[in-house]
Amino acid sequence: MKTKYFFIALLLSLFSVGALAAGSPLNESFTNLIALTNNAIEVGASGDAPAFVDSVKVALDSLSEQNDQGSSIRLQRANAKMKAAVKAGKAGKAGNVQEGVSLLEKAVVEMQKE
Repeated sequence: MKTKYFFIALLLSLFSVGALAAGSPLNESFTNLIALTNNAIEVGASGDAPAFVDSVKVALDSLSEQNDQGSSIRLQRANAKMKAAVKAGKAGKAGNVQEGVSLLEKAVVEMQKE
């Protein structure tokens, strides 16, 4: 009887070794999203607030599509920074656009973390 329990425990432990831990997806790729964000950073560096807001919204749309495929904590952090960048860009002042650019740079760093 005891050997039966031993083999059951051994079998269950072997199955649990093969299980994956919860967390971020294994094959996350933010290449397209980083490229769109870098494009928004370049537009923001020129100081054109409406174009900056439009380019950040394009990146946000791409982020939401990627988030639909699988939620990630890195996407959530980048999403918060991008939304703050849109708010800064809508304020329209040159200093606020630069603040938005710095938020986007932080979002790129967040997406590049491993």
